[in-house]
Amino acid sequence: MTVGETDRKNKDNYGVPAVSITIITKTSNNFVTLELWTMDKNEDVSKDCRYKKKNRRLFVLGLVAIASAFWILLRTGRKPTRVFYPCQQVSLVNIQVFKVALLASIPSIASLRSSLSPLKPIAVLAVLFVGSAAIINDSTMTMLGFSLAADDDYTRIPLDIQPLTSLSPEDSSDLFVVQNASSLEGDMNPAVDTLISMMASEGLHFYKTVTEPTGLIGSDNVIILKVNGQWSYRGGTNTDLIKSVIEAILDHPDGFTGEIVIADNGQGLGNLDWLFANAFNHSQAATDVAQSFPVEQVSTFLWDDLRPYTVDDYDEVDFADGYVLSSDWNNETQMFVSYPKFQTSNGVYLSFKNGVWENGTGFDSDRLKVINMPVLKTHMRYGVTASVKHYMGVPKGHIVSSVDPGIPHEHFSIALGGMGTLMVETRAPILNILDMIWVNPHPLESSERRGPWSTYTSAKFTDIIGVSQDPVALDYWSTKNVLIPTAAYLGYTEFSSLDPDYEPLSDPFIGSQGMDESFANYLHRSEDVLRDAGFQVTTNTSEMNVFVSEMSGNPPGTSTNEPDPGFILDPVMLAIAIPLSAGIIVLAAVMARRRN
Repeated sequence: MTVGETDRKNKDNYGVPAVSITIITKTSNNFVTLELWTMDKNEDVSKDCRYKKKNRRLFVLGLVAIASAFWILLRTGRKPTRVFYPCQQVSLVNIQVFKVALLASIPSIASLRSSLSPLKPIAVLAVLFVGSAAIINDSTMTMLGFSLAADDDYTRIPLDIQPLTSLSPEDSSDLFVVQNASSLEGDMNPAVDTLISMMASEGLHFYKTVTEPTGLIGSDNVIILKVNGQWSYRGGTNTDLIKSVIEAILDHPDGFTGEIVIADNGQGLGNLDWLFANAFNHSQAATDVAQSFPVEQVSTFLWDDLRPYTVDDYDEVDFADGYVLSSDWNNETQMFVSYPKFQTSNGVYLSFKNGVWENGTGFDSDRLKVINMPVLKTHMRYGVTASVKHYMGVPKGHIVSSVDPGIPHEHFSIALGGMGTLMVETRAPILNILDMIWVNPHPLESSERRGPWSTYTSAKFTDIIGVSQDPVALDYWSTKNVLIPTAAYLGYTEFSSLDPDYEPLSDPFIGSQGMDESFANYLHRSEDVLRDAGFQVTTNTSEMNVFVSEMSGNPPGTSTNEPDPGFILDPVMLAIAIPLSAGIIVLAAVMARRRN
């Protein structure tokens, strides 16, 4: 790109050459020249004229930003990884430059700009310094859509994970834990295979076959992988783990003829195609994982898209996709139960509650299986989120007048055990696979980096996968043995919000938003709801069997196939560069003005 050409061929009536500012952009083998403005040497340089020129230059930057945006859309297409190409990164910089220029111009368009003109440089610098302070904050950077410089530290947090034997063999919950789960380039296949073997050795068979009729997954089953698609970076379910679970299902001993659907309801924030995902290769979103398998076997479905539509189930002769909303208010947990129903890309009609719909015979409930795949992390309103709270990604997100008008009532019902109600009245998972590979251990009372979002720099590498049919026991044990020890290892001394036995509410480190309920209270209330419905759940470690296996091998290390991310905006560098560059620009402008 070349900026600034002097056109001496075109002269005005007095023979004075005009200065033509142009941008020459190369696209493929063609050169396109855009004349942005022409300024005559006799042009008025009054204050109003200078103001118009400033606005005109801002307009030009806007045009460049718009052109850059179109370039990104056209060049990237359906391949998100192309955004790492150098030309794409330059386009992103153009857009960010326009953002900064637009913010910097705000003081100059105020109604009192004339009287405050001597203060404009100071005001601009003040805005940029304040903005730079905000840029250093990980949460602000994520919210603004910047890519935080990814500096993955694959040093595993040293944790002392010990097996446990129940004192009540008749009423116990089995937990299966694999340490050092990540192998070369994030491959989780060996860890998942180990988990399946560990389960089988204790009588819990992953595959349903002729020889193992009590197994979990049949060869013709439809499997919903309920993942976390609400958050980018390390806040969502690890897609390397999702991929390995899919490969394990497809490797069914009898041959898999069913279908797998990766799904979630992010309550309006969901996305299964994040540009920056939780994976060894950061560009590998859940959609990319699905597309790596035959479309008739693996697909995705974002239930956020169904939230506007309330429908009846298939047995009511309603074949539209949407949410089925119960008309019965649950007084105990203060919620209307709801669940999604939809047609998969392979043409199968699924009701989350009732199963696979087959014309002529009705629902086949046993053919539909749900695997719950949450991420272990802290939460700003509930202390901890894991297997139980993860079911907030199932309901419609219905607004009722009895609670906060801006937040779905189901989110408040978490405090009363509402996620247990959803599991009981819709469909409970056959298995909970807890992603503890990268965890956010920052407690809400001690850090502004608390979850549920989690950037690459906030998350810590514990490299553990936990599996159980008991979501309550899995949440209790993993918090006690993984999340709290990691927080302590980082030097935190206040982390009561993470304790599943600590009932009082903790005060937030930052902001006025307090906890809706403690982790201990909502977990125990969910336990009560599930136990009353006949489920084997417990928060008593004497009723838990914990089987532990430690994988051999080194951490994943540096990728050999990840595309070069090119220029990534580092928040600290931005915090230094923006005020420095702003100062240089303002100083140059003042000197030029004095010279004129």
